[in-house]
Amino acid sequence: MKRFTLALVFFLVGAACPIWLPSWAVPSGFPDGLSPASIKAQDTPILESLEISLWPEYDRPEVLVIQHGQFAANTPLPVPVEIYIPARAGQPSAVAYVSDGGERFNQEYTTRVEGDWLVVSFELDTLRFQLEYYDTLPVDSASQRQYTFSYMADYPITALTLEFQVPPTAEGFTLEPPADSVITDADTLVYHLVNAGSLSQGEGRSWTFTYQKDNADLTVSTLTQPGTAVTPASPDAAASQEAAGANNSTVLIFLVAFVALIAVGAAAFWLGRRVQPISQAPPPAPQQNRRRGSGLRGHADALFCAQCGAELRSDAVFCHRCGTPIRKG
Repeated sequence: MKRFTLALVFFLVGAACPIWLPSWAVPSGFPDGLSPASIKAQDTPILESLEISLWPEYDRPEVLVIQHGQFAANTPLPVPVEIYIPARAGQPSAVAYVSDGGERFNQEYTTRVEGDWLVVSFELDTLRFQLEYYDTLPVDSASQRQYTFSYMADYPITALTLEFQVPPTAEGFTLEPPADSVITDADTLVYHLVNAGSLSQGEGRSWTFTYQKDNADLTVSTLTQPGTAVTPASPDAAASQEAAGANNSTVLIFLVAFVALIAVGAAAFWLGRRVQPISQAPPPAPQQNRRRGSGLRGHADALFCAQCGAELRSDAVFCHRCGTPIRKG
C-alpha cells in the first residue's frame, strides 16, 4: 500500500510540473497554428516597393522587363534574394545592386531552372536592386502585337507599381486591366501607369497589352541623341533661333575686336617704354668756378644760368628759359 501511494504521488507531481520530465518525454510536434512554413514566413524580408517597367520593342524586337526593388529599412543585410523570371526568357540581361546614392553596380548571381521559371539568386548588400530581362513579343500575320505579363510576388510587397511604355509608331495601344493613368513623359513617350497596391507572397496578377505596328522600328532609334540637331517646331521658332544666332555672332565679333584693341594698346605702350624721345635740354655745364647766386662762366667766357644751366648771352639780365635774375660779378 505504501508503494502504491508513493508511486501515485510521483505521478501527480510529474503531471503538474512537466518541465521536470526528461527531454525524450517532451512531445516533438509544433504548437497549434505554428509550422516550419509559418516560421519561415516570419523571417521573409518585405519589399517596401517594387516598380516594374515593360518596354516593348525598345532596343530589341522583344519586351524589356525591368524590376526596381527596395526592401524595408529594417531588413538585415546582406539579404538573400531569389527572383523568378520566365525560363523562356533565358538569362537576365542585367542584375545590379543600387547604392544609397542611386548608383548601379554589377551584382553577382546564380540561376537554376524550376519548371517554367528561372530562379535568379544573389546576396544583396544594399536594400535596393535592379533586374532586367527580355521576353518574347508575339506578332501575328496582321502585324498585331499582344503580350501577357504574369507576375507572382516573390516577397510580400507593400506597394507594387507598373509602367507600360507605348512605342512611338504603335497604333491602338490597349491594356487590360486598364491603367490608372496615362501620361506623356519628358521623353515624349506615352506611358500607361498601374498602381497595383500591396501583394502577399505568392499572390499573382497579370496584364495584357495589344497594339498594331506596321514596321520594325525600335523606340531607342527615335529618341533624340546627344548632339543631334533638333528641327524647330514652327517658323517663329526658327526665326528666334536665327536671331539668337545672329546676336551670338555680333557678341563674338565685338569680343574679338575688343581683345585686339587691348593687344594693340599694350604693344604700343611696351614699344613706347623701350623707345623714349631724347631730352632736348642741354646737359648741365661743368661745375667749375661755381659761385652761389651767379651764372657760370666757361673757358671761353661763356655765361650759363645757375638755376637751369641754359647758356646765356653776355648782356642777359634774366635767364631766357627759367627767368632767374642773372647777377654778374
